[in-house]
Amino acid sequence: MPKQGKQTALVLTAGGVRGAYQVGVLAGIVDVLGLRGKAGPPLFDVFAGTSVGALNAAFLAANADRADHAIDRLAEVWSDMRLRETLHVWPLSLWGWPHLRLPGRHERLAARRSRYVGRALFDCSRVEALIERVVAWDRLHQHIDASLVRAVVIAALDVCDGRTTLFAELAPGVELRPCHAKRRTLLTPISAAQVMASAALPFVYPARNIDGRYYMDGALRFGTPIGPALRAGADRVVAITLLDRPDNPHPASAPDYPNFRYLLGKVLAALLLDPVSHDLDNLQRINRMFEVIEETLGDADEKQVKAALEAEGELPYRDVPTLVFRPSEDLGVLTAAFIREDLVGAPIDPLRRALIRWISRSSIGRQTELASILLLDGSLARRLIDLGRADAHAASDRIEAFFA
Repeated sequence: MPKQGKQTALVLTAGGVRGAYQVGVLAGIVDVLGLRGKAGPPLFDVFAGTSVGALNAAFLAANADRADHAIDRLAEVWSDMRLRETLHVWPLSLWGWPHLRLPGRHERLAARRSRYVGRALFDCSRVEALIERVVAWDRLHQHIDASLVRAVVIAALDVCDGRTTLFAELAPGVELRPCHAKRRTLLTPISAAQVMASAALPFVYPARNIDGRYYMDGALRFGTPIGPALRAGADRVVAITLLDRPDNPHPASAPDYPNFRYLLGKVLAALLLDPVSHDLDNLQRINRMFEVIEETLGDADEKQVKAALEAEGELPYRDVPTLVFRPSEDLGVLTAAFIREDLVGAPIDPLRRALIRWISRSSIGRQTELASILLLDGSLARRLIDLGRADAHAASDRIEAFFA
């Protein structure tokens, strides 16, 4: 069982359907710690998420009354997803539906009344209905009011001024310490609206209108909300990144210039996934600095250096134990196998089949970053869950040591 008294943050990043991998890792952690179906304190006290990570974080926080956070139920939700619901193409959405884009004041009036703003490829109303249904929002608020959960923080991008906005719901007495970075914090009850705002990937899903301001995918500027988790009082961090492989020092040559689909997939991957590595590297670099200080300095000098670092800035430098997971396999290749093996004979209407064929076709090897982000389907999700669970089982020693 995890040791009580330590505040543990779960930080979940963006990545579309790759978010199923996060669920698999958490299911594997529950396996290793033997928590399935058991009573006791929750694994995590602070939840911070961006985009699809915001959805997973909200569900887990709503089930903080269980030691396993009802992770099996979340795995079922992912496994039951169907392309006919999540890949819902509505041509009028490309023209700004559900509000008509009329000129002058009529356009502004329609924009204020609509929950969704702007042109997008997919209609997100069915996805929002799913989120409303599967997350017990009332229970989430009860857990925060009872201090079972210290904080839930969701990152989104304010389209109007380009600032990252942190929607935060905090337990009584918990403060989100100020940060020098140009980020805005709004203390508000977390709902499906904030989750949808955080996941509104440009031109894929429409922006979200919240109180007259428009928000899009938080990963565009802030993919890994580690800082807010620490500022909410977390002592240690579990982070699950969806960046699936380290940089290759010997990249393969490409005979032809990449096509538009390939480039679009790379752009989305760069926006959603690449910033994650930077944030985690910074945290691990600081931890390593503290290790070197402890190894090389005497007690008196060590205390003096740590005191100086702790007095620096709004959030003092300190050693933060971290447990980081990343996919052990190329998720683009895994997605290509899913398309080849599961979708060939699937009963999909011609429009969706044509769209899937377009976003998954690549002239360079079998790379399908675009499809590995957009195809929210249960069969693909199960493959990602299985991979995440296997990666967690392979790290059982690290998990047991971290939660000891």
